Amino acid sequence: MMTDTKLIGTKLKRFRKEKSMTLQQLADESGISAGYISKIERGEVNPSVKNIQRLCFALNITANELMVDAGEVEKINNDQKDKTYVVRKDQRLPIYGISDSMDFESVFDGMAGFKVNVMTLRGGMNEKSYTVHSYDEFGIVARGNLGMEVEGENYALEEGDCIMIRANTKHIVTNLSAEDCVSYWIEICD
Repeated sequence: MMTDTKLIGTKLKRFRKEKSMTLQQLADESGISAGYISKIERGEVNPSVKNIQRLCFALNITANELMVDAGEVEKINNDQKDKTYVVRKDQRLPIYGISDSMDFESVFDGMAGFKVNVMTLRGGMNEKSYTVHSYDEFGIVARGNLGMEVEGENYALEEGDCIMIRANTKHIVTNLSAEDCVSYWIEICD
């Protein structure tokens, strides 16, 4: 996982400038104060996952784009281009994590408009994670029980269950079991 707050801040500022947004415009769009965004951009604070998600949504970028070291992804993609390859569990690229309760990792990021990530919610996690994306997302529960709240409707998903979440749809995830819950998420971008 990228933990270099300076690098995160530099990338955030670059994306904001590419979108021709002022600090105040990004603050208005994300609901995060301009002063706090400025501190993130200067690398003075380590933003929470929730704030990263809000900033990414406002900038119409993915957390992968902000958090994953692009050089590392590019090297993997170039090394594996036009080949069949295996990604071992310990080779996934961490995107972000919330202490000991959640990990979000990149499994495949080598084709425009199509990415695969894996989310692991630790057993007994009571914390809910709110998110909204600028892309469609298809989820598959591989292990455990996943709780989803989508537009006020609650779903309890078990192993093998799938869910399609459309772009710009607010949703909340939580682990409904005492064991780890592992789910795979396919990002479908235009």
